Amino acid sequence: MSSMNQQEILSDVYGCIAELWCSLPGAEGWQDIERDTREAVKRLESFDKESARLLSRFLEENRISDEDYIDLFELDPKCALYLGSHSYDEPSTCANAAVSDRNGYMIELTGIYKHFGQIPDGSELPDYLPLMVDFLSLTAMSSDDPIREKLLNEYILPFLPPMRARLVELGTPYLYLLDALEKIANLETVQIVKIQPSPTHSEAKVEVYDRSFR
Repeated sequence: MSSMNQQEILSDVYGCIAELWCSLPGAEGWQDIERDTREAVKRLESFDKESARLLSRFLEENRISDEDYIDLFELDPKCALYLGSHSYDEPSTCANAAVSDRNGYMIELTGIYKHFGQIPDGSELPDYLPLMVDFLSLTAMSSDDPIREKLLNEYILPFLPPMRARLVELGTPYLYLLDALEKIANLETVQIVKIQPSPTHSEAKVEVYDRSFR
């Protein structure tokens, strides 16, 4: 398999995972998302069957209702989709929020986004997991950039286990989605998948996946 094909697969798979975190079965556009994900899974099998299996299992078992999704991820969520919230305590006052560890984490994330010319549009916090995964999709063609490697190794992978523990406790199929994400991200960090940059294709992918950045 060529490095270009590997880049395309990673970009497409990350894009699908980002969509799956915030899309509901039966909602408008779901059929397109499910179709795109199944196509991406078939291609993913060419270099990692386990993560492909996890994504397929999520599609088969996820039948969450609107009400249950809101209860799980929104309003007063059982499992917030803000990655930093699972590792950092919430500040007790507004004054403390500005100097909290999580605020520092989000400031650093924003700096990483800007390094790649991507600025969050402000609709979500920088540690919103679907936004972070969408960013991985946008930058899949720059996998040799040490800043992207730093993002994976220091800002994403170490923060997944606390969220995973919560999903295990809740017994939700979203555990398969998180496990697929973790497996794919680890593949990049150990360089099982060798990827070289391709600026032209990267520019094309921005057109497809740029939903949360401007």
